[in-house]
Formats: sequence, C-alpha cells, structure tokens
Amino acid sequence: MPLRGKALRDKIVLRVIAVDRALHFLILSLLGVGVLAFEADRAGLRQPFYRVLTDLQGGVGGGPVQNTGHVGILHDLDRLFSLRAGTLREIGIALLAYGLLEGIESVGLWFAKRWAEYLTFLATSILLPLEVYEIIHGGTVLKVVGFIINLAVVIYLLRAKRLFGLRGGGAADLAARAADMGWPAIERATLATPCPPDQTKVSG
Repeated sequence: MPLRGKALRDKIVLRVIAVDRALHFLILSLLGVGVLAFEADRAGLRQPFYRVLTDLQGGVGGGPVQNTGHVGILHDLDRLFSLRAGTLREIGIALLAYGLLEGIESVGLWFAKRWAEYLTFLATSILLPLEVYEIIHGGTVLKVVGFIINLAVVIYLLRAKRLFGLRGGGAADLAARAADMGWPAIERATLATPCPPDQTKVSG
C-alpha cells in the first residue's frame, strides 16, 4: 500500500534533508582532499602564488611581498601558506571526517532511519552556536540562509519527529503514521469526500 498522510510527508521532508546533507558530503570531501593535496605540494605552489601576488600588487619582479593591503581570497590563501603542515593536515582530516558524517546522515535519512534523525539533530545543533558567531562577526547571505535551513531542520526533527520523547516520542510518531495508513484511513477519507452530483439525464 502506498504511503500517504504523515508517512508520505515525513518521507518527502527527510529526503529533502538527505539531499542537502549529500551536497555537504560532496563539498566537504572535495575541500578535505584539496587541503591535503595542497599540504603535500605546498612548497611547489608557494613560489608561483607569491609571484602572482607580487604582480597583482604592482611590485617589481622578485621584489618583497607586502602582507598588508590584500583582502578576500588572496588574504585567505596567504594565511593558508602561513599555516604549519601539521595544522593543514588536521584541517584536511577534519573536513573529510565531517564530510563522512554528513554522508552517513544522508543515507540514513533517505531510508528514514530513526538513528539518522538523532544523528542529524545532534550534529546540526552542535554547530548552530558557531554559525551564530560567524554571522555576528562577518555574516553573509549564504551564512544566514544556511543557518535558517539548519535551524528549520533542528526544529522539524525535534517537533515533527518527536525526538527525545517530545510529544509522546517514537511511539506517538508511529501511531500518528499508522493512523494515516491502512484501509480504515482510506475509508475515512472516502466517506469525508462528497460524492459528485449525478449528471445522468433521464430521457423522455
């Protein structure tokens, strides 16, 4: 019997969240691999980077680079070159680990597993204070949108999925899903639907 009612709504919402987490998995994994690759060949990349930076700053070829005055991505890359190799390796591993966590969440949510709902709630809730801090100290539109999405996910999981015993817990969630499934629910929906008027014309 096909899903309907609450069961169908839950499946759709959880799969939307699963797709979001799958995108996070892809992005974080690529970033992690990129950071580790950069750390492995940082010595080879350092000279071309500073040569380009010197040219952009209008310096004479081979002249000293001034670390002040450049912002944005150039500033971030300059900071990246200044990090210790061990720090870069730790960042890369952390990105890969968090990406793996997002991938596990995605698979579990796609198949509507209860453990995945708890895992997603905890992983998302822990990062909300950090997102608030980043928004206060340099918020962008993307950061604000990301925070709103994560907050909505936390609220949905906590309230609609009744985590941690809220509103009756898992048993109440299963009962609500069961109430919208099966022949009794179909019969109730059928009886509640008004019959169309008879369009048959009596001849003669």
